[in-house]
Amino acid sequence: MIMRVAIFIDGKNFYAGWKDRAGGRRIDFGAMARWIVKRAEGHALWGAHYYTGVETGPASGSESQAKLNGFLDMLEMQPGFFVERFPRKANTFQCVVCGSENRYTQEKEVDTTMVADMLRYAAVGAYDILVLLSGDADYAPAMEGVRAIGKQAYVATWGGAGLASRIRRAAFDHIDLLEGLSMFGRNDDGIPPSVPYVDTYDPPITLRGGDQSLESLRIREGESVEGLDQSRFLEEIRRAEEKFMGGYVGANYFVTRWASDGLGETAELRRRMLDVLVEEGKVEIYDAPDGNKAIRLASSTNEQEQGRNIDEEP
Repeated sequence: MIMRVAIFIDGKNFYAGWKDRAGGRRIDFGAMARWIVKRAEGHALWGAHYYTGVETGPASGSESQAKLNGFLDMLEMQPGFFVERFPRKANTFQCVVCGSENRYTQEKEVDTTMVADMLRYAAVGAYDILVLLSGDADYAPAMEGVRAIGKQAYVATWGGAGLASRIRRAAFDHIDLLEGLSMFGRNDDGIPPSVPYVDTYDPPITLRGGDQSLESLRIREGESVEGLDQSRFLEEIRRAEEKFMGGYVGANYFVTRWASDGLGETAELRRRMLDVLVEEGKVEIYDAPDGNKAIRLASSTNEQEQGRNIDEEP
């Protein structure tokens, strides 16, 4: 029996613990998901849901919010990761001493929606094991509810940072993320980034729904890159470049999430074809400005494609 693992991440708590305990090391989220699945004694990642608040109004254009938006956009391109954004509510209070007015924001709906989703998916049998990345005691009743439905429920934090005793008692076990940091963390030169993100070109096994198996995500018998049309593959990369004009085509995104009937049915098959095209000099893999791996048609390939299009015009 395949044990499906669901990961639920409270973004605010996760970031606070990372900032306090991880020493500024950037995180490879794909590798972290695989490590968590293994640590929880599961077999496949059903899905990783990341919940966080975002600024609205004038504050939505701030530099810090722009960085957060970039992080969330990239996280959504990780296979199996889903981001839930909620508007932060702005409030003000007046100092009773000096009379000055101060503004602060609160995250609303994050915890209540997380609780509802954890219980809802458990109730319909979507997953077998829950791993909650937050030590907030407010989630303890939800953990107890998940266990009452018959699922295992783990709590994961950066060491003991923010780990409430109540939620630890409600959990089947505690997962210390610091123990896996050597497996999914990366040391970067220079100033530590404001968000703990690193892209990967190695998707974790991902299951959603009950009709998929581990084998559906591996190359099937009889499949090979020789059976794929290189020109169709190159055309899809060109289409992706046009779609993301002004940005870039993430290698991981194209391999795992770009929708096309002509690229092979498995991510592994796409990855092997991409490797062939890179080796033949038809496609380039490069570092995007944010440090992620991106792909593009090689200049010689672009010239050939343009020439072919001119020849085909009436």
